[in-house]
Amino acid sequence: MSMEARITIFLSQLISVLILKEIVCEWSPETLDLPHSHLTRFLNTLTDEAQKCHSSNNCIYKNVLDTGLCWGYETNCPQHLGYSNAHCPGDHKGWVSSKNQQLQTFINQADFGFVKQQILSKTTMCEPTADGESLLECSSYLQFCSGKNLYLDFRDLPARKESFRYKMDVLKKGQIGGKCKLDKSRLHSEATHQSPLQSWAPEIQHFEELSDMVNEESQICDVFIDKPTFIMKIDATVNMYHHFCDFFNLYTSLHVNGTHSKMFSRDINILIWETYTYHSNFGITWSAFTQNPLMNLRTFQGKRVCFREALFPLLPRMIFGLYYNTPIVWGCKESGLFHAFSKFILHRLKIPKRTAIDQVVKPKIKILLLSRNTQYRRILNEQALLDALRLSPRQYSVKRVEFTHETDFRHQLRVIQDTDIFIGMHGAGLTHLLFLPDWAAVFELYNCGDEHCYADLARLRGIHYQTWTNHVKLQPQDEGHHPSDGGPHAKFTNYSFDKEEFLRIVDLAADHVANHPAYRHMLSHLREPLNRRDFYKILGIQKSATTNQIKKAYRKLAKELHPDRNQGDTEKASAQFQDLGAAYETLSDPEKRELYDRCGEECVSKEGAGGGGMDPFASFFGDFGFGFGGNGNQGQREVAKGADIVMDLFVTLEELYSGNFVEITHNKPVLKPAKGTRKCNCRQEMVTRQLGPGRFQMMQQAVCDECPNVKLVNEERVLEVEIEQGMTDGSEQRFTAEGEPHTDGEPGDLRLRIQTSPHSVFERRGDDLYTNVTISLADALAGFELDIEHLDGHKVHIVRDKVTWPGARIRKKGEGMPNYENNNLFGMLYVTFDVQFPKEELTTETKEKLRELLSQDSINKVYNGLRGF
Repeated sequence: MSMEARITIFLSQLISVLILKEIVCEWSPETLDLPHSHLTRFLNTLTDEAQKCHSSNNCIYKNVLDTGLCWGYETNCPQHLGYSNAHCPGDHKGWVSSKNQQLQTFINQADFGFVKQQILSKTTMCEPTADGESLLECSSYLQFCSGKNLYLDFRDLPARKESFRYKMDVLKKGQIGGKCKLDKSRLHSEATHQSPLQSWAPEIQHFEELSDMVNEESQICDVFIDKPTFIMKIDATVNMYHHFCDFFNLYTSLHVNGTHSKMFSRDINILIWETYTYHSNFGITWSAFTQNPLMNLRTFQGKRVCFREALFPLLPRMIFGLYYNTPIVWGCKESGLFHAFSKFILHRLKIPKRTAIDQVVKPKIKILLLSRNTQYRRILNEQALLDALRLSPRQYSVKRVEFTHETDFRHQLRVIQDTDIFIGMHGAGLTHLLFLPDWAAVFELYNCGDEHCYADLARLRGIHYQTWTNHVKLQPQDEGHHPSDGGPHAKFTNYSFDKEEFLRIVDLAADHVANHPAYRHMLSHLREPLNRRDFYKILGIQKSATTNQIKKAYRKLAKELHPDRNQGDTEKASAQFQDLGAAYETLSDPEKRELYDRCGEECVSKEGAGGGGMDPFASFFGDFGFGFGGNGNQGQREVAKGADIVMDLFVTLEELYSGNFVEITHNKPVLKPAKGTRKCNCRQEMVTRQLGPGRFQMMQQAVCDECPNVKLVNEERVLEVEIEQGMTDGSEQRFTAEGEPHTDGEPGDLRLRIQTSPHSVFERRGDDLYTNVTISLADALAGFELDIEHLDGHKVHIVRDKVTWPGARIRKKGEGMPNYENNNLFGMLYVTFDVQFPKEELTTETKEKLRELLSQDSINKVYNGLRGF
């Protein structure tokens, strides 16, 4: 066989393996890392991903497939199935002529309708004429552009000695281009918005056709970037309002870029279009979009850089853009696009969702006052206002915070998520309102004459907004003087506020919170106070239940009540799930159970056993990997992890029918301290390697620290495995951190894969059981009764008063295996009969009697039985 033939066979086999691996791979929502309400849209928009979910054993989103749920910009997305809950309760004040037109205007201005308009306006500026050539597409006014195999020339940058941003002369004619057919007139007609943060016209206008192909082998490419690269022109990074306009437009651009399986991937590059080193207290937000280090123009100065896929996202100060210059029609609120952005950031930054109220009979509305410790716009009587809130008969829970540039931003978001009423001066940090709970209210204490800034942002997000309107009850320290011209200006002074008027406005905001359906829904599912929870009742067991019965009851209820499986009522499910965890944690421990039986939950709490912050679901049920979408370790950073150990666990059919607990001995390698040091915390950093004269390549290089050395020591562990009723071959029980160790991170998991041992009587197919019974010829002709002993010992009674031919099959409903998801449902038992004919020879007289008795003519039909003829 020739070398070419062997290579062809090898490649075909490799492709087959890869395809097979893709087919059998379990679909997992963790790889997408999206909120649940976003995953439902993602799956309904992308049929390939929906098919993976449908074919997976552990996809919990099967019930939403083919429901038509969508984002709102797809061509076949009806408004009632879209993500948005936008509505227009107020007057449009002459903007439009009807309520329907008012709503549609709002959707097009500031909701997923804006995305749809950007998509519809995209046109091809430079078209490829052959495979592998370049492509450039842009929306109107070059507000968004995307391209493939693009060339950018940064060889002029070293001559610019001073750092810069907001420059429109970074590129000159011919310093950006590709091998494609350029529509010059269309490009120039769209390049009218000439401003640094309004469009990409200052850069894209210099695009030219190239004679050379743009790829990794091209001689014109000093550096070739393979990963998708988002090129960002960003606003002021020190200001949350302005910088989050960057993040919001980047999120919107993910949708404008098109629906595909990698649209929310973190494996992208971010190239910031400036030479300053990036620094911002909000910088952790980039991790919601990319897992790779940020780059700027200094990264590539002096190089010709080629990009396999380059994207130029929507910009923060576009004319009629989002959200800095958004002209919003009067009377409308609650943009689905803004709501989706908020949930996306909170989810990707692992900010815990607020799902429970304080465990008191009457919960308090939580008020957060954001203090401003700056020269201007301070609250002069701040302490008096805080005292008035704390003395209010409405018994508010009051907290004062001051967010500085040293305050961890994720901590800020956690505080905001735990807030019902958010109070602050204009410019104190009110952009945090984007991440308040849906029922919350924001009270801009005084807007300093800028009446639309946060009012519009609040209604875009769908948050109730209040501000000070009675200027008689407002006392400025002085008239304020603008730093540049010295003229009067409301933003450059400090203020005192009337306490009674302040409380009146807060009470109005509290009324909104208290009457909001989402808040009331959460209140309606308050957990019972301590000492009133009946743990036995919660688990549905008797007080005499064994430890195994407690575990079995807990596992069953945990699957039913997990919030990820109760998307329509997550607050109720979360409360019930916490009760269930407390019940299991107490009753599964013999000492805690004894205390509980003696004097209730109070005794357990006093002994320090009732609320240590542990998650019983994570330590027991979660260890077995049922594939729920939530992340039980929210807020913790991702760490390296050792390989999983996968082992087959052979179990009997009896165990799968009735359920059982078995113990296995596991030898686990454990890291122990050792002499010396080792390399650790290795990370990738970008470096430049010279390939030849004038040619360079960007590559990643590993950089490591020095850590104390470790060694591996085997330890024997006894693990208890529950064999659940109805489990199927291939089901996995997962033991967290029982797998291979990782010297710089956490151990992998031990995954026990269930395999059924062959059974002498029954064969399982799905939830059905099959067995064969051999009967005598006499019984076959005359009828019979018999009992089959089932897997748990009960008898299945069979009566036949008809002729039973060889191969005849009957079925017994409800005598199969229990269904794994619902143990109250059972499959069929199929019984196939074999007839044993007499082996001794019959006498002539007996043969004649049989013929006379049966009165049956000879049948000598010849046919192809294998083909079914």
